[in-house]
Amino acid sequence: DADIWGFSVPRMLGLEGRLEGSTDDGKIVPNVTAMGDGVLEVVSMGFLVDKEESALMWRGLMLNRAVQHFLEDVRWGDLDYLLIDMPPGTGDVQMGLARMLPRTEILIVTTPSRSAQKVAVRAADMARKSYLRIAGVIENMSAFVCPHCGDVTEIFGHGGGERFAEQHGIDFLGMFAGRRDDRPF
Repeated sequence: DADIWGFSVPRMLGLEGRLEGSTDDGKIVPNVTAMGDGVLEVVSMGFLVDKEESALMWRGLMLNRAVQHFLEDVRWGDLDYLLIDMPPGTGDVQMGLARMLPRTEILIVTTPSRSAQKVAVRAADMARKSYLRIAGVIENMSAFVCPHCGDVTEIFGHGGGERFAEQHGIDFLGMFAGRRDDRPF
């Protein structure tokens, strides 16, 4: 969870607790949760702050060092993938990660709204200028599914992610609507 200021991954995954250090090698031990047939190892500032409401007022070098610690100083197991949730935009964290992981692929997540797509287009432009491959676009919050009756409401519109991908020559990978319950993915 490289969204250092807006850490939300622990809440979205229903995870609580603190990160701990290993006594063997001094590395951070990620929190682990079952996911499908495997496990998901998670590191987030949300596991380090005293309260979820705590404001972190870090900039520049502090942000990049935190992300660097999450990459280098965590006892990651055998990884199939390393997914990094980034803050929106093209700030210090994004530029720092582009330097730290020069062969990474970017997955752009946007909502159907035009304002979110304007942020996404800047992220795509930054990725291209940093010579990073854009793996594709996913449209999030494409609809709300009523937990009582199952009706689908497109609160933020529909198809904006697909239009964005088409306009910018990026593969469209699909849409994600809200679930009918509060379980994480």
